[in-house]
Amino acid sequence: MFNLALICDAAASAAPEVAAPAAAPADPATQVAEQPNVLMQFLPIFLILIVFMFFMSRGQKKQQMKRQEMLDRIAKGDEVLLASGIYGKVAEVSQEDLVVEIAGGVVIKVAKAGIANVVTEEEPKTK
Repeated sequence: MFNLALICDAAASAAPEVAAPAAAPADPATQVAEQPNVLMQFLPIFLILIVFMFFMSRGQKKQQMKRQEMLDRIAKGDEVLLASGIYGKVAEVSQEDLVVEIAGGVVIKVAKAGIANVVTEEEPKTK
């Protein structure tokens, strides 16, 4: 049926061809290109974090500038809410602190950082 010698010759001649590419020395440039670059895998994550941090700091700076503007506009006679929850009327303004009258004849000295908000009389909202 089959000629055994013919099959063995075919297998022997095919074996060196299969083994030859594996035995050949690999090109170093090819090996570097095949390995995934770790930095390139994490690059999108780093970019997202950088953009996120940029927008977070931008929002904080806007809030800080708005607060500083509010503190700079405080004038004598303004009604303020202190961080402790006490309402009072500004009696005197200096560079770093305020003198606030919290009751008839009761006056306290407060740092500007202790001012939570300037109270304004808002118009009633109509529905």
